[in-house]
Amino acid sequence: MWVMHIALGIVLFGATGLIILHDWLGLGSASLDTLAGGELYDAVVVAAGLACLLRGQIVPRERTGWRLLGVAILFWAAGEIYWTWKILDSSEPPYPSPADAFYLAFYPFAYAGLAFLVKARTHEIDWRRWTDAAIAALGTAALGTAFVFDFIADRTTGSGLQVATSLAYPLGDIAMLSMVAGVVALTGWRPGRTWSLLLLGLAAQVIADIAYTLQSTDGFIPAGNWIDPIYLISAALLGAVLWFPGATTIRSPEYRCGWRELVVPTIFAVVMIGLFAMQVAGTASGLSALLWGATMVAVVARLALSVNENRNLLEQVRTDSLTGLGNQGGMQVDLAAACTRASEEAPVSLALFDLNGFKRFNDTWGHPAGDELLVQLGKSLRHAVGGAGSVYRIGGDEFCVVTDSTGGDLDSVVRAAAEALTAEMSGIPVSSSWGVATVPSEAETPTEALQLADVRMYAQKESRRTTRSRLRDLQAPTTHRAAAPQG
Repeated sequence: MWVMHIALGIVLFGATGLIILHDWLGLGSASLDTLAGGELYDAVVVAAGLACLLRGQIVPRERTGWRLLGVAILFWAAGEIYWTWKILDSSEPPYPSPADAFYLAFYPFAYAGLAFLVKARTHEIDWRRWTDAAIAALGTAALGTAFVFDFIADRTTGSGLQVATSLAYPLGDIAMLSMVAGVVALTGWRPGRTWSLLLLGLAAQVIADIAYTLQSTDGFIPAGNWIDPIYLISAALLGAVLWFPGATTIRSPEYRCGWRELVVPTIFAVVMIGLFAMQVAGTASGLSALLWGATMVAVVARLALSVNENRNLLEQVRTDSLTGLGNQGGMQVDLAAACTRASEEAPVSLALFDLNGFKRFNDTWGHPAGDELLVQLGKSLRHAVGGAGSVYRIGGDEFCVVTDSTGGDLDSVVRAAAEALTAEMSGIPVSSSWGVATVPSEAETPTEALQLADVRMYAQKESRRTTRSRLRDLQAPTTHRAAAPQG
């Protein structure tokens, strides 16, 4: 297996590098021209297809997706091989040819492979991500149609079959680029290394294909053999996933209503305004186009104001009005989101704190003084935890910390929080008992984590009560003997 990996790596990266040096920098003799554009070129594409098939064997849950992508690339390779052996040296190459059938077969298999990979890697994605993905895909398709497809369609000539074949390529490329944009939006614009390799590889092929089509239709693209290395870079990127770890599972992040929620709709709304303005510029007056664009801008502005207002309302609902910390509702939402993304490598911990001595202080000095103490302790807790976690007051004299810290860092966060919840006011000491639970190693759900942390917190509180009781019992006989008359 490792021998095959090494051989594939040599072909993918070594041959691609050699062709780049030859075609772009002119290194090597003219005798390399045929090899670089023929057998060596074909070998790189074949190696990329085999690498994807092997990737399917290594990652079972993504097997279908990688097999379909591997088959798609091998169809691409079959087209290249047919071109090399049957068309390359022909003085009058047929068009369309069986090579075109192989090339076009790449698209449906690649679409299906990408769709199966998305299905295997997405978990609990909310509607906002899916709508962002749809907007990004549709907007990209609109841009591609306006600036690429229409341009090529106006300049394509020939028989009906020739025109259909020529237009099938840009349509396939635009659909592929739309899927890539949609997947990137689905990942929250942070696709990670493995996703990035895959998506960049597909995007590079689209770029090379569009450049080649424009070049062949006199689309102001410089002549020459400089496009071939871009195809091979695409193949190398697609094949390189064989040596990378499994892609990060796509999950919905903790939802925070804010300006980032408007980024995708706003960008593509502006794009659509521009495209519409271009379309109507020749058929409508400038004033009507200006008014239509201004209306769309006003709609986007109204959405932005609504988002800002909703964000402020949401913060009010999630915030404890006394301390300014998060409240129980906010904690439950944040903990659920944190548990969704938690894993053995990146666990999430919940720490519950209950104050000792606060009831005595509150009963002695009254509720206003008690509220003031809670405000001071809340500020101290927020400062002590800092960026290591999120802090909440979940009711009465109970506080909570949700943190991604682990090991010694987790112990430090918990002890710092406990110290922050310690004070002595008017001669009455106030401290805290606490309990910690970690997801997923100790609990699988937010409810289980809360229950476990609560049990541990009250076990510690009861242990302290028992210890104090025993100390009083030990001190009582000593006091009695000291007061007894001397024999």
